Amino acid sequence: MRKKNLKFPENSIADLYSESDWQNMGFSEKQAAAIVKYKNYLGGSFVSKEKFKECFIISDENYSKLHSYLILPEKTPENFEENKRKFVSEKTKINYFEFNPNELNAIGWQKLGFSEKQANVIVNYRDKNLKGSFKSLEDIEKCFVISAEKFNELKPYIKLIIPQNNIQNTSSNSTKTAISKTDFSKTDLNKITFAQLIEFGFDEKAAASYIGFRNKLGGFVNKNQILETYNIDKNIAEKLITTSPLTNDNIHKYNLLNVSEEWLKNHPYFKYYANKILFLRVSFPSEKEIFKKLKAKPEDEAKMKLYLQNY
Repeated sequence: MRKKNLKFPENSIADLYSESDWQNMGFSEKQAAAIVKYKNYLGGSFVSKEKFKECFIISDENYSKLHSYLILPEKTPENFEENKRKFVSEKTKINYFEFNPNELNAIGWQKLGFSEKQANVIVNYRDKNLKGSFKSLEDIEKCFVISAEKFNELKPYIKLIIPQNNIQNTSSNSTKTAISKTDFSKTDLNKITFAQLIEFGFDEKAAASYIGFRNKLGGFVNKNQILETYNIDKNIAEKLITTSPLTNDNIHKYNLLNVSEEWLKNHPYFKYYANKILFLRVSFPSEKEIFKKLKAKPEDEAKMKLYLQNY
């Protein structure tokens, strides 16, 4: 894989960078999240160049490039651990209050412990992505800057009130769905298109995930697999699988003894066991023996057997 060149700004105040800032430098989404998580673990600051270097995401090569631009002390203060505990203790003291998330502005979200950037993301997510209001607690939980831990802290204080005009809009949208172009009762779940999924009510990310997961599997064998799709809205998905039929007659099935290494390593149900399967099938010329030695979780084994000829 080709290495991505990172772009380092001069005089980097690393403590102020959000995940998106690290991504703009060239780090991946997961790497950026890990860097920010590490900073929070240290108490909200990288403290020193020495501590910054200890972040496992920052390679020696990238650290050497970034070192001269960092506005941080070279060495970690002797009283670091003591100050860290104090900082974390003070940081967690938030005076929570009852609030309607549909009326809270960015300043209000900051009072609940979010940074200015995080607060703006939440407001934009509500006003743009959700067209003006959170319709459920799940909508709030899905906002990527609200961690599961933070959501659980906020939950007892949330008094969700949906504006009347949004209730009317929701009703109107339901009507539009009812008179949609596609007859979903006759649309096969293994043939439904991206555009039809959008028409049914999924957002673009969920629709793309549905198509991507179906392609990686080689088609759905049963309807419950659809609920495993990453980024899927479970409520809409459950409505879809009760509405639309599933035909699985054309699903290609394989034999563990001769299926290609590439297929094993790319199929969602087999890839975590691929190397072991490749090793075992050299010595055991029977799928039954391979599964016996594989010692896969029962639920994983059941999923794998959906795509094998002999089960």
